[in-house]
Amino acid sequence: MTRALISVSQDGFTYLSLNGATSRYSDTGQAMTYLGDYARETATPVSVTIDNGNQGVDVLIDETGKVGAAPSGPPASTDSTDSSTQPSPDSSADTELGTGSAVAPEIDGGTTSASGEDVSGTNSPASTADDGAEAANGEEYPLGTPFSGPATPAAPKVKKTRVRKHAPRNRPQRLKKITVPGLVLIGIAILMIGAFVIPNIVPSGSPDSPQTIGSEQQVNPASELSVDSTDDVVPSFSNSPKWETKVPKDASVTASDRGVLVVNKGKLQVLDATTGEERYSGEVDEAPTFAVDTIIDGKPALLWQAGDTAEALFDGESEPMRYQLPQKARITSAGTSVLIKSGNKLSTFGADGLVNVPTPEPGSTPMAIENDELFSSDWNGPVKAENIKSGDERSIDLEPPADDLQIIDWISAGHGKAITLWGEQGASTNSGHRIQLVVHSLEDGSILSTVTTTTDIVGEMSWVRGQGGQRAYIGPYLFNLENGLLLMDTSSKDINLSEPRGTIVPCTIDNEASCLLAGQHAYRTDTRLLAMTDGGNTVIVDGEDSTIRAYDKKSETQEQ
Repeated sequence: MTRALISVSQDGFTYLSLNGATSRYSDTGQAMTYLGDYARETATPVSVTIDNGNQGVDVLIDETGKVGAAPSGPPASTDSTDSSTQPSPDSSADTELGTGSAVAPEIDGGTTSASGEDVSGTNSPASTADDGAEAANGEEYPLGTPFSGPATPAAPKVKKTRVRKHAPRNRPQRLKKITVPGLVLIGIAILMIGAFVIPNIVPSGSPDSPQTIGSEQQVNPASELSVDSTDDVVPSFSNSPKWETKVPKDASVTASDRGVLVVNKGKLQVLDATTGEERYSGEVDEAPTFAVDTIIDGKPALLWQAGDTAEALFDGESEPMRYQLPQKARITSAGTSVLIKSGNKLSTFGADGLVNVPTPEPGSTPMAIENDELFSSDWNGPVKAENIKSGDERSIDLEPPADDLQIIDWISAGHGKAITLWGEQGASTNSGHRIQLVVHSLEDGSILSTVTTTTDIVGEMSWVRGQGGQRAYIGPYLFNLENGLLLMDTSSKDINLSEPRGTIVPCTIDNEASCLLAGQHAYRTDTRLLAMTDGGNTVIVDGEDSTIRAYDKKSETQEQ
């Protein structure tokens, strides 16, 4: 068995030691993604230790790339470089607020295996007959990425061809400063990832290999993407802060339109995103594992979960609403509202408490809730939208990109969009063939955009929604989440994307240099961007001096 060590260092990057070599990544999720690909390509299980210098978490990635708990027993010696050559780890990691993921290095929006997928799991649906039976009785809603897509029906297995993967390009960045409780959350998150891993089986009625698929609708933006330098803290924004606030050195910090969440040693603060002043302060028994902007009964709120409770701080309020969650509750914000699943029961947050949500028909999987509608579907569609208040239903037929294509994988649904992979009969998510990545409207099922790609580029990647709900990406493809159109293919510059902040996307170049992707330019910078707020007019940054600062957008005169 191969051994690997992941450590977080003072320079804000994650270092992976494997087979005597050390590589640097922008976050722990990217390192785990690489190890998942390595395990599959070499058919070798990998024992991984994630270490922050004070405490270690051991997990096991099996030969299929799935993550689970490490076997008990004394750890073997690490097959890596000598510890004296390792960077000095400190309390640094990343998280997001916006996709609804757990507060740990990668969970969207979204993950099933180390290879990729959402605070917001991977997105591969269930495949075995037993899994299908569980789905039918409601015990496994949802499967794959939490609420990411419907379960596949039982079907004969298709022989899959092992292919060489491209460098993984998913995994959003997360909370900046990691404490010992934060490291424990990493372990919990990774075990959650393993719990959602279900093999993907696709029906095959023909022994013939899938053929190359063309697409007259393919979006091919003229991406004159350039790599530039900048003297600005954030490109196009002033270098004079609008406000600044000192935070404890070891605090976990995340931000959104609704506020800046600061957690340190049992104390939780919410700062006003407009002024930096404290909106709320309270005690927490354990660190939050989920935080997201959401809509509750039509009212915007900042919601966070800690253990078996959740709290929502509504705009204009100084005290949060407290909710008692069901046992073993799983929550996701794949849609604009939060969906809660416990056993075979569904619910969401209301202004006066939890509100029950109708369970979809057996064989269907709930995926998202927004505008009081629950979206669910079986494997082939159509998508069903049921109003949770009136009970009214509507059916949404997804327009096929071509007559001879069928859905081979559900990636995600929510925020008015459904994202699916289409291929010919017999194609699968890792067959190495040409496929269609399709974004549909959840209003009428029409195609908003389609991209001709291959399974080794996006077949097992996650759809990562950004803070502010304006951008999303999968692999190297960046989309405008508001209209569903492809904005850019970053593979030509070897740029790896992380969770978008409004219209600006944190990234790395060649897996090393940090950058911010704004428009057609990737700016080299070490700025740690937390959020874009006020309709894109303000950005919030976490400084290396443990100071949170907000900067306003430059005026036209300043830019000139």
